[in-house]
Amino acid sequence: MSTEGFGFEKWFVETMMGMAPDPDKIRVDGAPLDMTDIASNKCFSLSFASGMMPGPFGMATILPELAAITKIQMDLIYKIAKYHDKLDKVNRPLVLYVFACALGVTAGRLLVQKVGSRMIVKALSTQAAQKTATAIGARIGSSFVQRSAGRWICLATAPVFGWLSKRMTEKVGEYADDLFRQDIEIEKIEG
Repeated sequence: MSTEGFGFEKWFVETMMGMAPDPDKIRVDGAPLDMTDIASNKCFSLSFASGMMPGPFGMATILPELAAITKIQMDLIYKIAKYHDKLDKVNRPLVLYVFACALGVTAGRLLVQKVGSRMIVKALSTQAAQKTATAIGARIGSSFVQRSAGRWICLATAPVFGWLSKRMTEKVGEYADDLFRQDIEIEKIEG
C-alpha cells in the first residue's frame, strides 16, 4: 500500500496547517516540559484507545486519530511559543521545521538556519515548503499504513502505537522548546 495515493502532504499543509489555534485562546499551563508531558500522555491515550478498535471499526479510527494527534501537537507548539513570548514568530516554516525535525525529515533543515545563538527562518520558497511537506506527509502516510495493518492485531499493537504517538509528541515538544528558546529572526523576502 503506497502513501502517495492518500495525499498526506496536501492533507498536512491544507488541513492541519489551517488548524492553528486562535492566539487569544492559547493557555500556557506550565513549563514546556510539563505541557509536553500532558500533551504526550493525551496522545498516548488517544492512540491506545483508537488502536483497541478491531478490524474495520479500527480502520475507521485511523484518520481521525492522526488528525487529533497532529492537532494536539500543533497546539503544543503554539503553547511553547507563547511560554517563550514568541507567539508572534510562529509561522508556516517554523511549524514545518518542528514537525520535520521530530519526524527525522532532513528537508526541514532547509527552513531554518542556526547562526550563533540566533535561528534564522528562511523566506519560504514554494519548492522548500513542498519538499518538506511532502516528506512530512510521507512519514504520516507510512504511519497510516502501519496503523491500518495493526488494527487487525489490535491487542498487540495498541500499546505500541500509543507509545509511538507519545514519543512523537515528546519530540515535537523538545524541538519546539529548543527552537523558541533561541532568538528567532524571520528572513525577509526580497523583490
